[in-house]
Amino acid sequence: MASDAPLLDRLAGLPAVPIAELVALLEHTPDLARDPLFAGLIGVDDEGAPAVHPILGAVLEHLKGRPDSTCYAALIEALTGIWNAAVRGAVVARLRRTGLPADDLLLRLGDLSPTLGFQADNREWARRWMADPTSQDAQLVQQCLVRLLLAVRGLAEARARLLIDGRSKAPGEADEPGTPTG
Repeated sequence: MASDAPLLDRLAGLPAVPIAELVALLEHTPDLARDPLFAGLIGVDDEGAPAVHPILGAVLEHLKGRPDSTCYAALIEALTGIWNAAVRGAVVARLRRTGLPADDLLLRLGDLSPTLGFQADNREWARRWMADPTSQDAQLVQQCLVRLLLAVRGLAEARARLLIDGRSKAPGEADEPGTPTG
């Protein structure tokens, strides 16, 4: 029977999955193209050999730089990035319909929310974003979607471990200090 708890609460309740564990899992996966979460990010190169989409490699390398972080934290970062891009687009569209000049629009955006990224100390980025919001946020959203897929894969491994083994620890970890697992 499905839990009535919201999904994010259920995911937060899973044992923490360090990014290092996710990376190890992916490195030991013989064919990422067979994983439904990543199948669309695997193609073939000019010689017909399997090739990982560059964005998957880039996001994975970024995550490797923070091995102590968790999959849940990566999930929240991904959702936050997507949310901020969506809100930026919606707010700018509404304000543009009012006919505000570009500089006034930037000032108004800076006052509305610090999470939108339009503060005075980030004015050059804001001007570039205003000139072409689609291209400015499209790459961010793509990276966030890949980060989301990676995070979900790591969390799914924790859930599978609980369902199948009834364990919350990775293989080889002791359940209690000094108690080997067998």
